[in-house]
Amino acid sequence: MAQTPPESFEVLIERLNKITGLCISEIAADLNVKLPVSTTRGKGFVGELLEMALGASAKNQSIPDFPELGLELKTLPVDQNFKPLESTFVCHAPLINVRDLHFENSPLYSKIKRVLFILTDGTKGLEYGEKYIRGYFFYTPTKEDLITLKKDFDELYELIKTGNVESITARIGHIVQLRPKGADGTALTQAVGKEGQIIMTRPRGFYIRRSFTQELIRRNMQ
Repeated sequence: MAQTPPESFEVLIERLNKITGLCISEIAADLNVKLPVSTTRGKGFVGELLEMALGASAKNQSIPDFPELGLELKTLPVDQNFKPLESTFVCHAPLINVRDLHFENSPLYSKIKRVLFILTDGTKGLEYGEKYIRGYFFYTPTKEDLITLKKDFDELYELIKTGNVESITARIGHIVQLRPKGADGTALTQAVGKEGQIIMTRPRGFYIRRSFTQELIRRNMQ
């Protein structure tokens, strides 16, 4: 059974300490949740399981996972040396009706201004249920981080607002990058074209680069 939303950071930290070191199968058993038959759903399942264990209440809304605490939850698979194994999805990126969208009122800022990173075991060869919670840390962007994040956002949205969304590559951005988001290339959404017309393109999402999450681990875990 899912936990109620934590009323304070102290309660959340108590819950975090309780699950740290536990295997996914142990957490699932405590919550009376069955492990998925297919590991292709594994990544999404772990996030949902941890939301239940900790009391995250936002579900799929475009607000932080813990609205009462203004806190977003992100799982971060790492190897035995605490090296991130992949970039971290933050949120979907609006591609239309963005004329008045700025970093400070963007979904990106809402989701990244206070983040709980939970490190999950990404060791190859382990059975899915045997992978465990390796640790956690809280992240609030420094003044320098915010400057860089705003520069990344402004550069990307200058291209979106001028109809150049299709020219955006994953190389743009120092902390975050914009990449196609979706299970395959068939899902399409509206965006602005070069002549101001509506075009159809793949949905995009903001991702935190692995190099930056590695830096955050260095700051917080070593």
